[in-house]
Amino acid sequence: MFDQRESVDKAFSLLSAALEAEGHGLCEIVVIGGAALSILGFGIRPTKGVDVLGLCETSVDPPRLVVTKHKPLPAPLLQAASQVADALGLSSDWLNDGPADLLDLGLPTGFEQRLIARRYEPRLTVWLPAREDLICFKTYAAADTGVGRHTEDLRALQPSCEELLAGALWARSQDPSEAFRDMLVGLLRYFHCEEAAEEIGHG
Repeated sequence: MFDQRESVDKAFSLLSAALEAEGHGLCEIVVIGGAALSILGFGIRPTKGVDVLGLCETSVDPPRLVVTKHKPLPAPLLQAASQVADALGLSSDWLNDGPADLLDLGLPTGFEQRLIARRYEPRLTVWLPAREDLICFKTYAAADTGVGRHTEDLRALQPSCEELLAGALWARSQDPSEAFRDMLVGLLRYFHCEEAAEEIGHG
């Protein structure tokens, strides 16, 4: 359980050291969820683990960041994470690939260009989504699960109704069902975004 930013940073620092000790090269992961919010300073709440969207690689032509799906995560990374779990008393799956399937239907447009790097010497770079992308992910999660921790995370991001609408439109690309549309409408109304709710409801 991570209850503050420093505990997440400590886990990443130990993970980086474990990767070096085993002779591995630089590892670059894309992290979303509560851990990402914590590192970026968007409120603090306890979170059970670190949600890894995928690995970040750099394409050659043209040079750009590309997020690639790894489910399960690479064995060297999981082995290093196991050492960190033992050292800090964390759950064995504290570093998990839970959100990896989001890559199947596409990330928000421009996601890779907005990624924010945090380097944990000597072997780990953690890439974090921009605020607007976190709003997209949290809109999807909050609509899917109802009022709770994802709604709290979304409120911590202080989204405007326009940003929530953008998040809802992206979430619809992940789940176009009528039932999920109704959940999105309910979420937008919960945040007092009536015009956005009407647009999604009639979309």
